[in-house]
Amino acid sequence: MLTESQITEYRSEGFLLLEDVFDVGDVAALRREVTDLYGTEHPGRIFEEDGTTVRGIHGCHTTSALFSRLVRLPELLTAAEQLLESKVHVFQCKVNAKKALRGEVWQWHQDYSVWGPKDGMPEPRAVNVALLLDDATEHNGPLLVVPGSHRNGAMDQWSPEPEGTSQWEADLSAKLKFALGPGHMAKATAESDIRSVVGRAGSLLFFHPCIAHGSGANMAPTDRTMAFVSYNSVDNELREVPRPRPEFVASRDYRPLELVDGGLIA
Repeated sequence: MLTESQITEYRSEGFLLLEDVFDVGDVAALRREVTDLYGTEHPGRIFEEDGTTVRGIHGCHTTSALFSRLVRLPELLTAAEQLLESKVHVFQCKVNAKKALRGEVWQWHQDYSVWGPKDGMPEPRAVNVALLLDDATEHNGPLLVVPGSHRNGAMDQWSPEPEGTSQWEADLSAKLKFALGPGHMAKATAESDIRSVVGRAGSLLFFHPCIAHGSGANMAPTDRTMAFVSYNSVDNELREVPRPRPEFVASRDYRPLELVDGGLIA
C-alpha cells in the first residue's frame, strides 16, 4: 500500500515513481510475453510510421493471461484504489514499445483532454500506472512530465472530427491531433521545470491523466518498453459518445477488479 507521504506527493506533483517494485524474474516473464504479443496479429497492435516497427499494443489484459493477472496485483490495484478512493476497472491496458533507434516521439499531451470529450469520461477520476520493463535512461526516450501541471485540469479539448472521418489509430500515432502547442506548454512550464522519469526496470510510475507528458525519440541502442494500465473509478462510467473507440482502447467493462494473491507468477 502507498504511504500517506507517497499519496501526498502524487496529489501535489501529479506523478509518483516507486523503484524496484518487481523483481528480475517478473520483468523477464513480462518481456517474453510482450515479445509474443509483438508477433501476434491484433487490431490493437499499432506501428510506427515505417509500418513495420511496433509502436504499441492495446487491450493486453484481454489477450494475455499474464497481463490479466498483472492488472489485479496489489502493487498496482491497491495503489490505484487508494489514489482514486474507490473500486476501479481497467480503462486501458497497453504496451509502449519505444524500440531502440526506431521508437518515435510522443508529443506533449494530456490524456484527459481526449478521454473526456472523445470517450465520454465525466471526470479525471483515473490514474495511469506504468511498469518499466527496461531501464529508462536520459537517452532512450524516457517519459517527460511537467510536475504540478495536472492541477488546472485539461488545458485543451479534443475537437470531434466530421461525421464518418474518425480514425482512432491517429490518436496513438507519432503525430497527435491533440498535442499541446507552444502556448499551452509555456503556461504549463511557467512555474515548473520539465522532468524526465528515469529508473530501473521493475519500477512503477503513477501519473495523473491531466499531467502534461510526452517523450522524445529513442536515440539509444536499447529498448525502452513500458506496460501501462489506466484505471478508472467504477463511479466514473463513460457517457455515450458518437463513434466510440474500440473496447481495447477505451473499455466500458465497469466490473470492479478483484485482487489476486501470490505474485505475478502464480
